[in-house]
Amino acid sequence: MTRAAVHDRNRSIANGQALLSPRLRRFLDRFPTWLLFLVAGLWTLPSAGFVVSSLRRWPEQEAGWWTNLLNTETWTLDAYRSALSVSVNNSFADGLFNSLAIAVPATLIPLFIASLAAYAIGWIPFRGKTFTFFGLVALMALPVQAVLIPLLQTYSGGAHISIPILGKTVTVFPDLDVAGTLPAVWLTHIGFALPFSIFLLTVAMTRLPRSLIDAARADGASHLQIFWHVATPLAIPTVAGLGVLLFLWSWNEYLIGLTMIGGGNPAALPATVRLVAYSVPTGGASIAAAACLHSAVSIGVFLPLHRYFARALVLSAE
Repeated sequence: MTRAAVHDRNRSIANGQALLSPRLRRFLDRFPTWLLFLVAGLWTLPSAGFVVSSLRRWPEQEAGWWTNLLNTETWTLDAYRSALSVSVNNSFADGLFNSLAIAVPATLIPLFIASLAAYAIGWIPFRGKTFTFFGLVALMALPVQAVLIPLLQTYSGGAHISIPILGKTVTVFPDLDVAGTLPAVWLTHIGFALPFSIFLLTVAMTRLPRSLIDAARADGASHLQIFWHVATPLAIPTVAGLGVLLFLWSWNEYLIGLTMIGGGNPAALPATVRLVAYSVPTGGASIAAAACLHSAVSIGVFLPLHRYFARALVLSAE
């Protein structure tokens, strides 16, 4: 580990400790470590049950996944083959690709837009900056469930306002004709991700050293150059942590995909929606296998970037 990495780690630990009260810090110092491991072990038992169930046939599962754990002769990968088969349940593999096609744009597009907006709010003076920022923060309180149906109607027919006095109808939002398609899911995810993303990145952007920004301005750099060459590299930990959060949210989302795509286009349904298509008991092992495959992607994204995720939380809380 380099000296800079050690310094960043110690600084993050110190900042995290500074957020705790002395009484809480003393309590955590005296807390038995073995109890934490016990709680962590109990917390992972359901996941272990899913993994074991995915490797056993249904007759062996009836006695409980915890029975005959060492008898590997009954273990099989048939459930994984069934989950990925193109002829079973509209192919869960296609659902994984659909989820990936949703999660990647729903992560990258909000990151790009929110980064530009956060830099503008943090370093570019303009009228109404405070009102704009707090207006975006207020949008975070808007419940997703309350606006999904109106959004779906807007995607399929647009939004129009009738003016009886003039005898005219004004189109506020055009008919995009994207209902039942992946772009409808993208737009919904992006719309709900932007307020929180802008809020989090604005906190990170405003904490950048003013001396660096002023030095870049003195050298004649434009705002776009400062954003790309100065602000973005320094805010990478927060951007990466936010990217992990947005990816996990869009990857595991169920209600938005079900509402925006529904049954009109089964081929575009994400993996979370296709999971409910399996039948029990014949599909018990397939459900466990599909859940393990779906969770493996989340774990594979989180583990390499968990450091950035933790640093983003600490830096945003300072």
